[in-house]
Amino acid sequence: MSCLLSVLNSPQNGRLASKTRHCDPVAHGAWLTCVRLPSVNLKKSDPSTCYFHGLPGSAAELRLLNRDAGPKIEVIHPLDFRRFEGAEPSSGKVRVVGFSLGAFSALRLAALKPQWVKELILISPAAPLETGEYLHRMAGALVFKTAKKSKLGFAGLTAIQSILSAVTPRLLLRQMFAESCDKERALLNDPVFVSILIDGLKNSLGANASLYRKTVRSYVGPWADDLKTIRCHCRIFHGERDNWAPVEMAKAIAAGLPGEPELIIEEGLGHYSTLAKALPSVLF
Repeated sequence: MSCLLSVLNSPQNGRLASKTRHCDPVAHGAWLTCVRLPSVNLKKSDPSTCYFHGLPGSAAELRLLNRDAGPKIEVIHPLDFRRFEGAEPSSGKVRVVGFSLGAFSALRLAALKPQWVKELILISPAAPLETGEYLHRMAGALVFKTAKKSKLGFAGLTAIQSILSAVTPRLLLRQMFAESCDKERALLNDPVFVSILIDGLKNSLGANASLYRKTVRSYVGPWADDLKTIRCHCRIFHGERDNWAPVEMAKAIAAGLPGEPELIIEEGLGHYSTLAKALPSVLF
């Protein structure tokens, strides 16, 4: 989630999805068995799966996968829909996966271009802010409040984020995770996971800073009505202890979608620990 300056500021809805189940938490460090590759080789043609990474975030999140086998995956920056400009997909619909604020883009894509999407998989998704009183429980509250209040103020805040992530990224990560659950903080003991987070900071607050700002400003606006237009099957994975996107956000998304979305609550897990557990399981 967009959260960096939340360290200065250190997430209620009706119908639940008809298919809801709770999962046992993954053991400390168990996600490491999924980390196989030092880099990501993007597939630009004919993917079977499109992945919208989180914010801050990057394609490095797919280092959680064994890329030697499995589906072709194309990583897409949130709200970058250029891949889908054609009226119809050339080789059939794709499965769309979205993590954190990437889930916002995945949902919008399914609403705006349903001819492209055969299934939605949302991991630690951020729900429309108008669906509940979340901000006081979100670690990134300062970022979202600023984005809602002032475009100029948000640009200034982003500039400070960029400096902090460039100068003291590891200290910043420790501060970001200070209020997270035990399994979330345990991930910071692994250098590969830390490198994934730092890559995400540099990607979102460096070369893609303008897209980062655009996406956050779009997210804080109204978009809940998009949910009711989505017709494809949806699976939602969310950590019970998520302090970036409260678990109530997943319940609000499930309640707003037509049909019978599947909601999986990961007990004892947080934002990134849910990604580490869910991503390999849904893509293989």
